[in-house]
Amino acid sequence: MKKLIFTLAMTSMAFLSNAQWLADGTALTSTFAMKDINNVSYDMFTMLNSGKHVVIDLSATWCGPCWSYHQSHVLDNYFDKYGPSGTSVKDAQVFLYEVDQATTMADLQGTGGSTQGDWVTGTTHPICNEASTGTVLMKFLAPGTTSYGVPAVFVVCKDKKLYQVSTGLTSEPGLRNYIASKCGVAPLANEEVMDIDFSYNIYPNPSSSATTIHLNLDKSNTISYSVSNSLGQVVFKASPAEFASGTKDLEINTAGLSEGLYFVNLQVGNRMVKTKLIVAH
Repeated sequence: MKKLIFTLAMTSMAFLSNAQWLADGTALTSTFAMKDINNVSYDMFTMLNSGKHVVIDLSATWCGPCWSYHQSHVLDNYFDKYGPSGTSVKDAQVFLYEVDQATTMADLQGTGGSTQGDWVTGTTHPICNEASTGTVLMKFLAPGTTSYGVPAVFVVCKDKKLYQVSTGLTSEPGLRNYIASKCGVAPLANEEVMDIDFSYNIYPNPSSSATTIHLNLDKSNTISYSVSNSLGQVVFKASPAEFASGTKDLEINTAGLSEGLYFVNLQVGNRMVKTKLIVAH
């Protein structure tokens, strides 16, 4: 269930469906900034253009269903695995965004008069509690909306399209697989390979029309990659390029390749790794 907020009368509460939010697949046409409670600023398009997808939980401290979702810790677990300092591909950013601009820091800490508990302790992803929330909210609300239900969780893919995430998804694997279906990121089942100063995975594999090397660099380095067939013949080769640290997606077009076994040859600096790739049309 979701609590209803009237944008002109914040004291009113009821229950509502999700019709007030933008439809799945709607693309953001302009960026917006958010500042967290530690005074760190984030720009949406900067994050997306760096190859990340962004998960944002629109909630209110006084909202019971919001608190229940928060207590599942699914977004903490997702952030801890896929966030900027995560243990996996580091292709995500996650936010808790407080929608009620009357919420105080005491409310967030669980000591105020309008809260379900302590939202800060144990939360690993950024929390935003801004004096003016309209700019962010209007990016997700359908035109003409005067009320909306919370919690409302969205993922914004790197192509700037947004999709609402069910708050019934309270496991990190379930959330990852849902986001993979919308954003094209590597799903949980696709294992990341850790190497010296970098990690990578290749998805989809098997591939029909294209596959992507999802690369995470611990430091800047020269990258080159190629594809060879089972006879060792090179059928695709990319020119070496210098990349800064962070996540990179390197796409390989497989539409013109015959079905069968291939090898992706990835060189990071002086380190060469080889991975099997199946092409199946």
